[in-house]
Formats: sequence, structure tokens, C-alpha cells
Amino acid sequence: MEYQALNPTSGKMQRYRQHLNVLRKHYPRLADFKAHCNTIVNCLNAKLAGGWTPIGENFNTRFYTPLPEVAKAYLDEKSEELRPDSMRSYKSFVTGFLKWLEETVPQCQCILFNKVLAVKYLDHCSQSRGLKGRSWNNQLKAARAFFAWAIEKCYCKENPFALIKTKHETTKKRIIIPPEVRLKIAGYCREKNMGLLIVSQLVFTSLIRPKEIRNIRVRDVFYQQRYIYIPGDIAKTHYARFASLTPELCELLETWICGAKPDDYLIGRNYKACDKQQSNSRFVKDWEKMRNELDLPAEMQLYSLRDTGINEMLKAGIDPLTVMQHADHHDLSMTTRYANHADPNLVRTISERAPSF
Repeated sequence: MEYQALNPTSGKMQRYRQHLNVLRKHYPRLADFKAHCNTIVNCLNAKLAGGWTPIGENFNTRFYTPLPEVAKAYLDEKSEELRPDSMRSYKSFVTGFLKWLEETVPQCQCILFNKVLAVKYLDHCSQSRGLKGRSWNNQLKAARAFFAWAIEKCYCKENPFALIKTKHETTKKRIIIPPEVRLKIAGYCREKNMGLLIVSQLVFTSLIRPKEIRNIRVRDVFYQQRYIYIPGDIAKTHYARFASLTPELCELLETWICGAKPDDYLIGRNYKACDKQQSNSRFVKDWEKMRNELDLPAEMQLYSLRDTGINEMLKAGIDPLTVMQHADHHDLSMTTRYANHADPNLVRTISERAPSF
């Protein structure tokens, strides 16, 4: 019996031969022998279709697929599952990884990528790209996810990044924004940028993430019922939720969306309620401009307002479960973590309210 299969080392089809004469003596009838041979042929065809190669039972042709082809299949599948915003990090990792791969081991096959190469890639991230702490760990996690997918799709057997330890991460450079500073920010925004004031209040009181704010439509705002509906397809966690609105913010939004169409973005281009989406970086750039003019520390970021809102809700006596649901967190440990932020008013609060000895 002869058949052809791919030789993974040469990448070419090769003819193989298997002798069946030894089986003939076990069957007194020729018909029984032919039936057995047909069974062998059918099993062999099924194995070949599944990527089996006669070089070894533990190997298949997918092991020898070049990594750039595997990466393309990875992105193609993920793009069907994830939103464009979520795909940016996947594309960023694959682009950087393939660029390094082309310079180091071009057309490297999955089966040949081992822990030594994995360590070299992460060293490159640290030395050439200057990634440290959280950024370096993000590269490690992205690489683990990619090779975990490759294992699931039978492109490789082991994850070369699995046993590499993460690095120590420094704490996020965000601090609580005290009330007196928030008043300064509000005064600045009322004078120069009302759109930024609405964004700031949505982040602080409604705990809506800046990226989510960019995608909210006018139809999602129910100012009479005092909430904004966050659809699952724009929420970071993919779970739909209702974000509450304060009376002050309701009044601002009622005026803001007057005359706008239901499908318009609430905070569209140039902060207007319109059919064009706000750019990714506009919120951050305008926040930095405001912060520089008010001479505020760099640790006071736009996202700090969300941290501050969570912190103050917990200290105001709102139960953690309610705050967790409002903040769209997965569990209470993530919510209560915000109570550990450095509070500039802590000394004054303790000195005024601490019981006497």
C-alpha cells in the first residue's frame, strides 16, 4: 500500500509505503483480508485528513505552520469575536512580535518556537523597547494568550511563555482629587469647555469610563428617569448596566441633547451631540491642557475622577455591593481596592472625628 503525505521538515509531499503481506496469512479467505485492508486504508485517510504524518504519532502538519500564518489566523478569529477597541491591543502585540520574529528567526515554525526564544523576545521588549513593570507584563500576558490559542488550535503542544514569571508592578500613578480641586476644575470647564465638564461629571458621579462615554448615543440617555443605559457592546466588561445621574447632571444633559437625533453620539466630535464620534485622545488632551493651566499634579488624571467617585461613595456609607454594581466591577475585592487610595484629607478627617482617648 502506498500513500503521500507532507514531510514537515522539507515542506514537500513524500511517498510512503506500508507492506500488508504479513496480514494475508491470518485470513484464510481473500475477501476477509481485503476487508481488513480497506479498514486500514479508511483509518489512514482519516488520520491524514487530521494532519497526521508518518514521521511520528505525536506530530501533525499544523506544528510546522510558520508563525506569521498562525498570527494571521489568530487575528482573523479574534476580530470576529471582539470590538475594534478591544482588537487594538491584540494587533499591537502581533505587530511587534512579528517584527521581532522577522529580524531574529524569519518564517519560524510553531514547533520550533521554544522558551529560549520567548525569553529573548521579552528581553527585547525590556531592552530595546524600554518596557517595564505593567507594560512588560502586558506583553507577557498577550504572548501567553496567543500561544494558548495556538495550543487549542493544534499549532503547538506547549506554551513557551507559561513558566516565565511576571515582574513587580508599580502602583498606578493616579491620586484622589479632593473637593476643592474639583471646584477649580468645574469653574475652569464652565468658562472654557462645558463638554469636558459633562465628561468629568459622568466619570465622577456616574462612574462611566471615558471610552464608554465616546460610544453613548442620545437614545441611551433617560434624564427624566435619571439614568444612562450602557449597552453591553460598548461596556468594557461586555455587560449592560444602568448608570445613575445626579439632578445637576440631568439638567445639563437635558439642555445638551436638545434638538439632537436619537442616533447621535452624546459627546460627539468637538464635544457636540452629533453623528460623528469623538476622537480617542481628545478627552485626555483637553484634560491635560486644563491640568497644566490650573497647575495640578500629573497624577490627577481624568480617570482619577472615577477612582475618587468610588472612594467617596464607599466613605459616604454606600454599601460596597451597590458601589460594585454601579462601577461595573466583577467582584467586591476590585471595588474595595479603591478605598486604599491616598487621601489628602485623611489627616484632617481623623483629627476631627477620632474618638478621645
